[in-house]
Amino acid sequence: MKETIYIPFKEFILPICANFALALIAMLVCRIAFMMENWNTFSDLSFSELLLIYKGGTRFDWATICYVNALYIILQTLPLPLLKNDKYQLFTKILFVCLNAICWVINLMDSVYFQFIGRRCTSSVFTEFKNDNVSDILGIEFLRHWYFIMLFLIMLCAFWKLYRYPSFCTGKITAKNYIQAAVLFVVSIIILVGGIRGGFDPEQRPLNNKEAKEYTSRPIHSALVLNTPYSIIRTIGKRAFPQPEYFDAQELKSIYSPVHHATAINASKPNVVIIILESFASEYSAYLNKDAKGKGFMPFLDSLMQQGMTFEHMYSNGHSSIDGQASVHLSIPLMVESFFTSHASLNEVNGMASILKGEGYYTAYFHGADNGSLSLDGFSRSAGYDSYHGRNEYANDADWDHHWGIWDEPFLQYYAKEMNKMAQPFVTTIFTITSHHPFQIPEKYKNVYPEGEIPIHKTIQYTDMSLRKFFETAKKQPWYDNTLFVLTGDHTNQSTYKSYQTDLGTYSVPVIFYHPTDSTFRCRKDKGIAQHIDIMPTVLGYTGCSHDYVAFGNDLLRTKPEDRFHVGFQNDIYQITQGNMLLQFDGEKATALYNTDKDTMLKTNLVNDARYSKDKERLERKLKGIIQSYMKRMNDNTLTQTKE
Repeated sequence: MKETIYIPFKEFILPICANFALALIAMLVCRIAFMMENWNTFSDLSFSELLLIYKGGTRFDWATICYVNALYIILQTLPLPLLKNDKYQLFTKILFVCLNAICWVINLMDSVYFQFIGRRCTSSVFTEFKNDNVSDILGIEFLRHWYFIMLFLIMLCAFWKLYRYPSFCTGKITAKNYIQAAVLFVVSIIILVGGIRGGFDPEQRPLNNKEAKEYTSRPIHSALVLNTPYSIIRTIGKRAFPQPEYFDAQELKSIYSPVHHATAINASKPNVVIIILESFASEYSAYLNKDAKGKGFMPFLDSLMQQGMTFEHMYSNGHSSIDGQASVHLSIPLMVESFFTSHASLNEVNGMASILKGEGYYTAYFHGADNGSLSLDGFSRSAGYDSYHGRNEYANDADWDHHWGIWDEPFLQYYAKEMNKMAQPFVTTIFTITSHHPFQIPEKYKNVYPEGEIPIHKTIQYTDMSLRKFFETAKKQPWYDNTLFVLTGDHTNQSTYKSYQTDLGTYSVPVIFYHPTDSTFRCRKDKGIAQHIDIMPTVLGYTGCSHDYVAFGNDLLRTKPEDRFHVGFQNDIYQITQGNMLLQFDGEKATALYNTDKDTMLKTNLVNDARYSKDKERLERKLKGIIQSYMKRMNDNTLTQTKE
C-alpha cells in the first residue's frame, strides 16, 4: 500500500505549543515596552494592580495570537503530502513570523501614539489619516525611537531562531492515525475559538474591549490591559453607536434634551473668530497653575485669559484633533467612536457656521496644512463653511515646515489679512499646526525657544508668540472691535504634571471668550465648567439664532454654573462631571465616583459609599439620558430635528 502522510500527535503538539508560547512572550515584551514608554501614565500602579492588569493582558494577547495565527494552524493540520515538504514548512514558518511581527510593529507604534490620544488605536485610525502624507513624520519617529527598532530586530531574530518545526511521518495509515488527526483538528479549532472568545464557557459573552475594565479601576489604565492589534481587529466593521433604551421618550425628554431654542438676534451682528490651537493644554499655562511659579509657556494666552472670560474648569470632549473639530463646530462630543470617521459623518448636521450663514454671515475655514489633511476641507464644507484656505491657497512654500504645512506665524498673519477681504459679519475658524508632533519650529527661533522639559514646550512658546503677533495685526483692522474671539486647544498632549494625567486632567484645555469692546466677556472668571461642546450654543446664543437647533452642550451665558457638565469617553468608559462629582459608567452600571474637590488625583472610589448614593443616582441618570439621546440621533440621522 502506498505510504501516506500523517501527523504524529506528540511530535506535532510540542513544537506548535512552543511556537505559540514564544508568540505569547513576544506580546508580553510589547506590553512592557508600551508601559515603559508611557511610564508617566502607569507609574502610580501598585505591584498587585500590575499583576492583575498583566493577567488580563494575557487573555487579550492569547486572543490576538489565535486571531492572527488561525491560518497557520489550518495549514499545519491539513493532512496533505506537502506537510513534509521542506519548502512548504519554510513558507509556514515565514507566515508565522510575519503575522506575529506585524502585531509587534502595531503595538510598538501605538506605544508612541498613545501619548497623544490616551487610548489604544482602533480601526478608525486608517480613515483618520488617510489623506495625510505622514511618511516623513514616521521617519522622524523611527529615528527618535531607535530603541524600538532595536527591540523589534532583536525580537525578530530571536523569534526566527527559536521557532520549532513540527514533525510529520509517512507510512501506512492506521485507524489510530485517523483518530489522532481528527482529534488534533477538533482540539485545534476548539482552542482557537476559545482563545478568540476569551474562554470556553458557551454561556460566557465573547471577549471584547470593554472586558479590559475588569482588571483595573481607571479607564486609562485599561489601555495597558489591551493590545493594539486586538483593539483594531475587534472594531473593524462594528456599529459605531450602540443604542440603549434606558428611558421611554417622555422620560428621556424630562432628563435631557439637546434641543436649543431660538434667541434674539444681536443687533450689532458681531463677527466670530474661532482659534483652535493645536495641543494647547491647560498644563502649559502659568496663569492656570498657581504652583507653576511663573513657569508657563503661553504668556500671551495667559494675558488674554485675564482680560477675557474663562472658567474654573475647562475641558475638551475628546483626545484627538478630529474629535475637537466635531465638538467645537457641531457641539458633538466623542462617544464610543469618533463622529468624524464613523458612518454618522454622512448625517445631516447644522453646525455653528451653517446656522450663522443662514443669519447672513460669510463663513471661512483656515488650516495651514496640506489640503486634504485630516479631511478638514471636506469637513468644513459639511459644517457650513463657504471657503477653505489651506497650504494651496497660501501659495508660498517658502513658509512650509516640510512636515505638516505652513508655519503658524506667517499663516496667522495671512489669516488676519484675508478677513479684511470678507464682507461683515463673518465667522471664521483657524486651526494651527506648528505645535503638532514632531514639534519643530523655524530655524531662526531655535535659540529663542530652546528645548523645554518635553519637546512640545518650545512649540507652544512659538505658537503663543505667533498668536500675539496676530492680535497686534488684528487690532489695526476695521473688523476687530466688533468681533468675538473664541480660543481653545483641540486636545491635551505631552504632560509633566501628575494632576493632568488623571481621567479628568487629560481633557484640560483653555476655553477663552474675548471681545475687545463688550464688557460681557471682560475680566470674568466663571466658577463653573466649560467644554468644547459649549462653544457652539454659546456663540449662537450671543449672536442670536432665529430657529431651534440641536447641540449637546450648554449656552455658557444662559446656563447656571451648577447645571453645567462635562462628558467624555475613554477606553470604553463614559464619564460625566458636574459640580464637584465625577461619575464613570460602562454602559450598564456606574463603575466609579469621585469628589473632584477633595480628591483631585481621583484615588478614592466612592461608587459604593452610601453617603454619595444620591450623587451617583443623579449623575448616572443624567449621563444615561445624554447617551440615549446621542445614540438615537446618530443612528436615526436626526441631528437637525428639533421636534421631540
